[in-house]
This record gives sequence, structure tokens and C-alpha cells, in this order.
Amino acid sequence: GYMGIGLADAKVNMNRLPGWENNSYGYHGDDGNSFCSSGNGKKYGPTFTTGDVIGCCVNMIDNSVFYTKNGMNLGTAFQNVPQNLYPTVGLQSPGEIADANFGDRPFMFDIEGYMLEWRTKLREQIDT
Repeated sequence: GYMGIGLADAKVNMNRLPGWENNSYGYHGDDGNSFCSSGNGKKYGPTFTTGDVIGCCVNMIDNSVFYTKNGMNLGTAFQNVPQNLYPTVGLQSPGEIADANFGDRPFMFDIEGYMLEWRTKLREQIDT
């Protein structure tokens, strides 16, 4: 089916997949494309389907977004993303379901290791 994982501001129409509306960002499972405020996607990552675990990480230090698939970082999808966006999941086929994890249980991706890398990078910048 058609599933998108992403971010949107509070005014976005929730009847469409994330990324298709202004002020929304999405990674879509059917084609692996990323979408930023447009119906025209850009090649980004692999497709995803039932059983895959997709993560969406917002780096509030450099205002970027990356996705993970089954614990693997797929690289930066979006840069210069505004603050105050909300997690968004778009489902367009009957019977689709999604299970969201906002940190109440362990992530498949090593978020602690990622944050340690950024802390180290920032310390190095401060020290120079």
C-alpha cells in the first residue's frame, strides 16, 4: 500500500501523505522517495513494507532529518527543516496499520551512539 512517514506543521491537510502538502516532509514506502512540500519526490532510500521498522530522526542542532530502515541510517533526507513540526504517518490503503514508538521502548537505531557522535563533534568545535 501507500504509506508515508514524516513531519508536518499544525496546518497541514492530513488527508494526504506527508510531504505532498506545503510544510510537510515524508519518506514513502511504495517508491522510497522523499517528498518536501510537493508531489514530486526525490530518490532517497529503499522501499519499505510490512514488517519493516522505519525511524524518523530530527537533528535539532543542524535542522536536518534522516530516516532509518530496520536500524540502518539512510542518510540525510532534508536540511534546513523548521522547528515546531509534528510526527506524521500517512496511510492510504484500507487495513494498513502502524505502530509508533516515541521512545517508551528501545529504538532499533542506535540513537545513543548518534547523540554521542554529535556531542563529541560539538565539543571539538568548542575546543578549537
